[in-house]
Order: sequence, then C-alpha cells, then structure tokens
Amino acid sequence: MTRVPVRCGHFELFPADGRAAQLLGDLLPQLDGLTFHVHVPDPHVNQGQAQSDFDERLQAALQQFGANETRINFPAGVGQQLDFAFTYRNQTVAVEVEKTNREKILRDVLKAHMYLEFGADISLIVLPRNYAHSKGIWNLFDFGVRRLQDCRAYHFGKPERLDRIAMMGYSQYDAATGQPIDMAWREALRRRAIGTD
Repeated sequence: MTRVPVRCGHFELFPADGRAAQLLGDLLPQLDGLTFHVHVPDPHVNQGQAQSDFDERLQAALQQFGANETRINFPAGVGQQLDFAFTYRNQTVAVEVEKTNREKILRDVLKAHMYLEFGADISLIVLPRNYAHSKGIWNLFDFGVRRLQDCRAYHFGKPERLDRIAMMGYSQYDAATGQPIDMAWREALRRRAIGTD
C-alpha cells in the first residue's frame, strides 16, 4: 500500500471572533505545515476513496503545541463517540473531523451540542477547503460555515451552545509539489493504488 504525504496550511476558525478563536487563535499558525498520509485501501471500492491519518496527526500536533489529551465521558445510553478531545488553557475542546462528506456536517453540529452537554467548553468541527471528490472539488469548510450560519439564523440550537461551536478550515497540498489537492491528484493516487502508474 502506497502512502502519499499531504501538507496542510492556511488554518482558519469561524467565527473569527468567537470563543474558539480567542482560545485557539495562537495555535493555528503553528499548525501550518502539518503533514499527514493518504492511501487508497481498495481502488475498486467506493470510487477509490482515500483514507488518511489526519485525525491522529492533528491531535499529535495540538499536543506538541501545548494541548493535553482528555476524554469526555458520555452517560450510559448515549452511544456517541468523538474523534478526540483536548484541554488547553483549562478549557475542554471536543473535536469532530469531517474529511469527506459534506452531508454529515449538520449531524456534526448536533454532535457538537451533545459534546457541550457532557462537558466540553468548545466544540470544533474540522473541515478541508479542497476535498477531491469523484464529482469535483468540495469546499467543506465553506459548506460548514454556511450550515452554522443557517443554524443561527433559523434558531436550530440554543444560541449559548451555537456560540461555543466553531468550524476550523484548512487547505491541502501535495507535500512533494506544493500544489493544491485537485482532481488530477486524486486520479493519480487511485491509479497508483491500482498499479497502473
């Protein structure tokens, strides 16, 4: 299995003046250059969708810059898991990473409410700006920002909770060339997995 390195840059929080930005703003520049690895488990399944170790790399980077791993304990009967949680400056941050599916983002906002209910001070939904889908490049960060704005505009959630939910966007680049991830990059990754490149 071929693992391809991908570099991240241009981390951004929405809202830019919200509680998450006030707490985590100094961490974002340090995350620029974060590298993770992508591979295609089976190029013939699910249109050759890639998998990565982005979650683990992001968690490790945050810990390197001063965050401490923590847990959020859900009561019996609440079958919920989150990608990871950390404490920073005495605040607990629950992190949900959505790398590929924009339709799950509204569900992630609901999950964020649950994390806040059971101990998180802030809930962070992490989204790429350039996910190379089989049908084109999706800006999941922009999509997530619009969903969160819709939630606020149409009162889909308590304002006190919505104020503690943030979207974190980042851009993805081929680590070897520095070029943004695009459809050609995705197809080359799939061809490499098939063994025709």
